[in-house]
Amino acid sequence: MTRSRRAEVRRRRRASWRRALGMCVVPLAVLAGVAGVAALATVPDLVDEVRAFRAARPCVLPASAPADCLHTYPATVRGKVIENEGRSQLYLLKLDGPPPVPAELDMGDEEPLLTRLHKGDHVTVTVWRDYTTAVTKDGATQESGDTPDGLPEIQTAAGLDLLAVGGYGGYAGVMAVRHARQRSLPRSVAMWGRWTMGAVLASVPAGIVGYETGTGPVVVTLLWLVLLPVVWLVVEHQERRRPRRSHRKPGPPPPRTADRGTWLRYLQGHDA
Repeated sequence: MTRSRRAEVRRRRRASWRRALGMCVVPLAVLAGVAGVAALATVPDLVDEVRAFRAARPCVLPASAPADCLHTYPATVRGKVIENEGRSQLYLLKLDGPPPVPAELDMGDEEPLLTRLHKGDHVTVTVWRDYTTAVTKDGATQESGDTPDGLPEIQTAAGLDLLAVGGYGGYAGVMAVRHARQRSLPRSVAMWGRWTMGAVLASVPAGIVGYETGTGPVVVTLLWLVLLPVVWLVVEHQERRRPRRSHRKPGPPPPRTADRGTWLRYLQGHDA
């Protein structure tokens, strides 16, 4: 097989793999977009749940109390795990008690109560719907990490991320199919990929601000949209600084004794 024939076989093989990859990416991108829409569609229900939780009051008569009041159950401390070294942070309280008291509860922090609890201590656990929201002992109460607070903001950020990834995945998959036989994909594929990564990263501060301020998913979305132009400017700046292949100084030509395939590869690289 001649060198040109082998090069043609490699090009066809590369085109087939690229086309197959693009056809696999497109349906995955559609699924990501649908998941993003579904995640955002559940945000209003989460907002209503947070409002109901914040309006809940202790049950007066537990036997006939409504489901949305704060139920209390006795429990016994079975143990605890506190890890706060470096990136490893774990504040786990192990409990024994009647249902719905959980076997393990994430307390979110070691203060003000977790460090004072020991095996065998009797505590009171507060339960709202399916959430174990707080632990009390001797008048001291610590809220747990098992509450609906922050879920709307987290869900909004996740939905926006899925929409961005789905949109880029669909675009990249289509471009991979359309330009399967070319030596490389258009530069816009890489540029939009960097923009998508920046958009995903931008949802992190937007979600944190919404969670810490308690302003809700609307502020998360607005802040994310405000950060998108900043991300675009950063990507554009990096793209302008990136040297283009046409601006690169070509290497020395091959010797005159080189074969025809070598000269063709040199000319192709020089014209690209």
